[in-house]
Amino acid sequence: MKDRDAVVGGLRALAREDANLDVKALTGHPGWYRLRVGNWRVLYYSDPPGIVIERIVNRRDLERAVNTL
Repeated sequence: MKDRDAVVGGLRALAREDANLDVKALTGHPGWYRLRVGNWRVLYYSDPPGIVIERIVNRRDLERAVNTL
């Protein structure tokens, strides 16, 4: 439940466009980004007027998830 609350909080912060988020562009995947929330990674892209969340994965599964985008 603690991890879920942290991820939900991260998604809400992303929606508010908070300044202190750990967001990076994904190398080799133009337009895709990852948000780091503890051991979890949120893969998303911008689709105005909002964002589209593709996956939420554990950090150990990030490389495999990115390769399937």
